[in-house]
Amino acid sequence: MVIDENSWELKSTDNINQLLRVKKELDLEGFDNLLIVKHNFHVADDIMFPDPACLSFFAAFEKNLLEELELKEQLKLCAVDIKEGLMRFYIYCKNYEDTITKLIEFLKTSRLYECEFEVILNDKGSRLKNLI
Repeated sequence: MVIDENSWELKSTDNINQLLRVKKELDLEGFDNLLIVKHNFHVADDIMFPDPACLSFFAAFEKNLLEELELKEQLKLCAVDIKEGLMRFYIYCKNYEDTITKLIEFLKTSRLYECEFEVILNDKGSRLKNLI
């Protein structure tokens, strides 16, 4: 599935400083493991969202890498959550070790945007359901 704006929806949250984007159609069969990519970004006093350069880098991350891996049926990007200094990508994958290796290759192209990875084995969509 190609990542495009028509396959996503913004979810209402009770936090004005949160932007939660979720894939409309979720078929996670065979993609049991959840990989959360986390990036802590700098927030100013009055702006709780990433700066344009940060947004641009992660838009390229999504478009140039995650979309390609999703087309190859290696992962499914299901949600992007931006909230008060933390950006999280919720990715379901078959082989989390291989996926992390591929993501690191892209992410190390810029030292400005360090990321952490959290892996939940056999999650099967439960954490995502709690998020939305």
